[in-house]
Amino acid sequence: MAKVSIVTPCYDAEKYVGKAIESVRAQTFTNWEHILIDDGSTDNSTQVIASYTKIEPRLRLIRQSNGGVCNARNNGFKECFPQSQYLLFFDADDYLEPQMLEVIVKYLDQHPHVGVAYGDYWHIDEDDRILPRNPYRRYIPFGFGIRELLYETPETPLVAVGSGAAVVMESGSVLRRCIYEKTSGWDEWLGQGGEGIDLFLQFALFSEIHFIPKKLYKYRQYPTQSHRLIDDQLQARKLIAKWKEGKWLTQEQKLKVAQVLWFYEKRLMPLFEMQSGTDLMRRGQVGTALRLYLEAGKKYFMSFFRHHFKID
Repeated sequence: MAKVSIVTPCYDAEKYVGKAIESVRAQTFTNWEHILIDDGSTDNSTQVIASYTKIEPRLRLIRQSNGGVCNARNNGFKECFPQSQYLLFFDADDYLEPQMLEVIVKYLDQHPHVGVAYGDYWHIDEDDRILPRNPYRRYIPFGFGIRELLYETPETPLVAVGSGAAVVMESGSVLRRCIYEKTSGWDEWLGQGGEGIDLFLQFALFSEIHFIPKKLYKYRQYPTQSHRLIDDQLQARKLIAKWKEGKWLTQEQKLKVAQVLWFYEKRLMPLFEMQSGTDLMRRGQVGTALRLYLEAGKKYFMSFFRHHFKID
């Protein structure tokens, strides 16, 4: 009777899926089940996974025709042990640190009001080498601008989660199952790109999301990753349109979501545009940089005249 159900969608990940499975098997917390959904792979992923099912009774392989990562996650959840308490949707090309489950499950056990707990992470390349990355940051509204939360602060507010001002890695987060069952699951219409924000925004409306200031997860980056083919701007527009409509939301939830969208559009985007403008200025692209500065300043200035939240 597993306490943690781990669901891993796998599509053409034969080079990495064995390492992903090994990182689960190496966990110091051992009360888990691992369900791998082969999403119509065209390489030898199925054979790699099958070789582990012969030696690992906690692992199961489910095969399906290609339906995308959200479809695979949803189908994997249907196969989970019904009484498991926690869920981890773990990607086939990533890697867990050995104490990841032990640390996060203990935290969730001690904080029953928390629906999602997640830690910091490394970036790694195709050969498991650590890549440089900026420090992990989370932003929230503050006065006439924004401020960064202290690294040690556990609470990651709804406004940070829903606006993308705090990156909550899908594959590095442990979810309380009873809260997950209140959500609509992984949005297959939305698809890959923003699906994590969509799900965790739902979690943040029902419970709290907490950050654990420890590096517990390794996120792999390589040129042929599927997410590199995603149109991020299109996905952002789809996500925003879905939540602006929000027919399923209560009036109180609509107000909270409106605050999230206002922060994203009127505070966070101007910040990112200013940062991009500064980078372009350093590279000598003065005209483009000035246009970004002007656009950012316009959004920020107009926010003082439109800082209200309409509820239909």
